[in-house]
Amino acid sequence: MMKKIVAAAAIAAAGFAALPANAAPHSATYVEFGGWTPREILFGKQYNGNVTAIRVDRGSFDRHTYPMQALYPTGNSRALAQAMVTEDPSLSAALEVRGIAPHNVLWVQTAFNGGKIVYYR
Repeated sequence: MMKKIVAAAAIAAAGFAALPANAAPHSATYVEFGGWTPREILFGKQYNGNVTAIRVDRGSFDRHTYPMQALYPTGNSRALAQAMVTEDPSLSAALEVRGIAPHNVLWVQTAFNGGKIVYYR
């Protein structure tokens, strides 16, 4: 399934790159359109290299890989996670760029490489 999506995105990116410059009515290039480059279309935007944000959906297939604190947060665990976000300026900035409000953070986990994994709703 993932290979099909990547192949479709590659074909779409190649199609946009092959368009002549005068094809667009206002002569915009594919880089200017939304600020997305072909690399970002294929592999996603890189917001901040040390922060990974995962949206918790209890009905998803990957729900068995989420920590229990993210699936069933208590008031104390949410308060602790939200305090970590507000106290760390780089983590706060990374979530702000992604459009994640601090009150939606359920759990913050530190990865082995020192980065942060943020689970949010």
